Amino acid sequence: MLDAGNPYVLPSVLVGAAVYLGLTVATDASLPVRIGALLVFVAVVPVILNRLLGGRGGPTAADDGDETPE
Repeated sequence: MLDAGNPYVLPSVLVGAAVYLGLTVATDASLPVRIGALLVFVAVVPVILNRLLGGRGGPTAADDGDETPE
């Protein structure tokens, strides 16, 4: 799910970077908190969005090729 074919990876990375920079500038959050927020946006959000909104899907039952001609 986390590959170049997932259309939500790049926007999530950009938002994650903005959140990381925002946490760095606006708060005194510790480094593990900032890195954790970045990892959530980079690794978790694209996978969830891809599952919820469609994205690339696997083969369907009609495409499995197990049908025998009559």
